[in-house]
Amino acid sequence: MLLCWFHHRTIETSGWRILMIDGVPHVKPPPWLRNGRTDAETPWRRSTRSRTQLADLLERQRERQPVLVE
Repeated sequence: MLLCWFHHRTIETSGWRILMIDGVPHVKPPPWLRNGRTDAETPWRRSTRSRTQLADLLERQRERQPVLVE
C-alpha cells in the first residue's frame, strides 16, 4: 500500500490496521471510527478498486465453483 511520508511514519500509532490478503492490502479502521462495532464485527476492507485485481478475484471465485458436467 502506497502511503505518503507522514502516514507511513504514523500508521502504527493511528489505530488503522493493514493486512495483506492474496497480495491485496486490506484495512481496518481505528475503534473511534467503527460506530460502536467491536474489532470482530468490523470487516477487513480492500484498499483498492483496481480493475485488474477485481478481475483476478472474479477469476479465482469462478475456479472455486464446481462445474456441472452433463
